[in-house]
Amino acid sequence: MDAMSKSDASALGHPPAHPDTDPDWSKIASLDAELVRAFVVVAESGGFTAAARQLHRTQSTISLRIRTLEERLGAHLFLRNSRRFALSGDGENFLIHARRILQVQNEAIEALTRGSRGNMIRFGLPEDYAELWLPELLRAFYDLRPGARPHIHCRSSLELLERLHAGELDIALVVRHGERTGGKPLGRQELVWAAHRDYVPCEDKPIPLALFDESCTYRQRGLHALTAMGRAYELVYTSQSPTGIRIAVNHAAAVTIIDRRTLPSSWRTLGLDDGLPPLPPAELELHVAPTMRNEATRDLSDMIEALVTQHKAAVYLQAVEA
Repeated sequence: MDAMSKSDASALGHPPAHPDTDPDWSKIASLDAELVRAFVVVAESGGFTAAARQLHRTQSTISLRIRTLEERLGAHLFLRNSRRFALSGDGENFLIHARRILQVQNEAIEALTRGSRGNMIRFGLPEDYAELWLPELLRAFYDLRPGARPHIHCRSSLELLERLHAGELDIALVVRHGERTGGKPLGRQELVWAAHRDYVPCEDKPIPLALFDESCTYRQRGLHALTAMGRAYELVYTSQSPTGIRIAVNHAAAVTIIDRRTLPSSWRTLGLDDGLPPLPPAELELHVAPTMRNEATRDLSDMIEALVTQHKAAVYLQAVEA
């Protein structure tokens, strides 16, 4: 033995090595968590581009991680000769174990930090939905679980997904961006053009817009609809916060895009009569980290789903009565 004799090892409580039965650890593949996580996100998001966006990395970085993982495993995890993205047989098999590897890792971290985290649940959602649903949601959750300590994170949907996959969030309520993101669909939300009630459109001038940054799916859909219609527009204000957008709109000098149910009482919706195209609906999804399948997390997830469904029904009834 390199560092000690066999008798020394026995004295320390370690059995002597048996070359015929003991593994040669130097030859066993190292499954770095970042490599495994990259594989899982690629598989669940449906491609390298979507995975790069979720993990906040370049596509070349994700490709390198997958290639490194395949080299260490000695297997091809994806079908590269197929026009359609798909896992290979080895990839489908490894995905089962990869999810478990990440789960065990997070469980180990959770066990070591349980004393400091206690009953903490890290929940993320966009700020506008936090304003709409969070007070009611937290009241109900505290009534059911008085000892719970939710930590709320308000960010854009893309950033929330990145934090969830990085192990920094336990639950995330997000607006769906890609065709496949792995979350549980909670229903469609009606998007509308909106402005202050004192805003006066000018047909011969570009539409002044107050929108979120380039990562916002509302912005992407709105600009695409305006371009398809041939309607000129001008981005006069960009903000990462709904508060910043409201400040611009409340000056009656800009138009924005908003979920109808979050429309302030001092605003009004705009449509074809105002020279603005219809908008495709947004889809809400609920994402839960695979390592957080405990009772408290399930309770909070069920409450979120029930609350969204309840508000959706209320908006529908208001529309019918109107």
